[in-house]
Amino acid sequence: MKIKKLLATGLATAMAVTTLAGCGSTADNNASQSAGTDNVAGSTQAAASNDDVTTITIYAFNNSTTEAAEKVAAAVSEITEPAIGVKVNLLTGVNSEQLNLALASGEDLDLFFAMPWQVSMSTMATTNQIIALDDLLAEYAPDVLSGISEDDWRCSTVSGSIYGVPMNKDKAQGRGFEMVKSIADELGIDYSTPWTYEDLDANLRKVKEAYPDMYPLVPNTGTMIYPAWACDVLSDDLGVLENALSDSTQVVNFYDTDSFKEYCKWVYQWAQEGLMMPDAVNTTEGYQEFFNSGVGFGTFTSFKAGFEAEETRKCGKDIVVVQMENGAPHSTTSMVNASWCIANNSKNPEKAMQMLNLMYTNPEVSNLLVNGIEGDNWVFADESKGVITYPEGVDSSNTSYSSVGWAWPNEQITYVWEGDDPDVWEQLGEFNKNAQPSPAKGFVWDNSEVLNEVTACNNVVEKYRAGLLTGCLDPETAIPQMNQELDAAGINTIIEAKQAQLDAWLAEQN
Repeated sequence: MKIKKLLATGLATAMAVTTLAGCGSTADNNASQSAGTDNVAGSTQAAASNDDVTTITIYAFNNSTTEAAEKVAAAVSEITEPAIGVKVNLLTGVNSEQLNLALASGEDLDLFFAMPWQVSMSTMATTNQIIALDDLLAEYAPDVLSGISEDDWRCSTVSGSIYGVPMNKDKAQGRGFEMVKSIADELGIDYSTPWTYEDLDANLRKVKEAYPDMYPLVPNTGTMIYPAWACDVLSDDLGVLENALSDSTQVVNFYDTDSFKEYCKWVYQWAQEGLMMPDAVNTTEGYQEFFNSGVGFGTFTSFKAGFEAEETRKCGKDIVVVQMENGAPHSTTSMVNASWCIANNSKNPEKAMQMLNLMYTNPEVSNLLVNGIEGDNWVFADESKGVITYPEGVDSSNTSYSSVGWAWPNEQITYVWEGDDPDVWEQLGEFNKNAQPSPAKGFVWDNSEVLNEVTACNNVVEKYRAGLLTGCLDPETAIPQMNQELDAAGINTIIEAKQAQLDAWLAEQN
């Protein structure tokens, strides 16, 4: 196929580009990655007969219509059935509640993107929701096993076993504020240098004065990305390093930090003054819908190389991002170990691993899953350079299959979208390499000894977090009450255990 020939070079380039800062190191970690596209199934994967086909169910984070997901699955299956005897069942738009229900109920599920902001890999591993991958990787995905650095594998290792395949994406992030560029430029808003909360406050007021019917600050599906500063959440937010840009390795209660209290104070004030969308905790729409419809101006965000072009496609309007004062690009274990896992429910984990191997190494499979169907969801803008765009009459607001490359195993072997720099994957590699590593990068928290406390504390967090992040709860009363309940639930026991593990890990590094 034309795509296979065109992307073969891209695969080699992308594998070389993944000289990303692995956990505990900023060295060239992935130079050994050299998987070829003419044998993408791997030396251990023989062609399957028509009588030996297994259906593999994949839970995906991106949104699509049912028809589009079925069409993508069928196109992928045309490749995977003859190669490895796998037919794909693709479910898109999966949220954390659906994923957790599937894992708990035992329904058909093989492969999924572990949403690290919702549940830690160590929790899923210790509660037997996912399986160890070491033997499966060695037998069915040797290219993936050898192509990812030891430092990166360490980030998805729990109690000595690998539980997830780290995605080849941004492995570092900055923290900032994204906004509609046309309005920012019209109002003379300077986004060339980092903002303080006071800077943001002044600019939100400027927007509200010029556009009284617009909300200068909007949420994302009932919550807000957090933290808005450089914090290392240490696998979950029950005990964190408040500032990953410092040398401090003291584990503290996230919800009792000055950083969290300051953030909540500002958001609550903005909500009281009409600068933040009211009742934001109960909204179901994403920020991109608010931007596209003219309802919203900006929201807090993480960012990476190529982020503005990616968001512009998603939102249907030109987007710019400004770094927050304490949000310089940094890298933590949680940013690296965002991984694809095999569910314990999987009836055929061997086939699931073969499928995951193709998702990571095969450009045709990866491009279909990331970008959808040629002609329906994308067309070539410059075929010779592998640059794509939306078909006529299609944009981010009406495409039947949204592109969320970072949430798939390997976006860096897919086509580049028009508006991105042609060398965006190289830029992403440099961004990852140059970000400041947290002093705890590479540490993986094992919560198996405090699972009862973790469950109890998560119940408390779920009760308060979204309301505080969206300005719907008064932090003067809600934060003390939340911390009182966290104390009773065992947060200090968790912090003590996490500190002891971190100290032991740090001692091993010296």
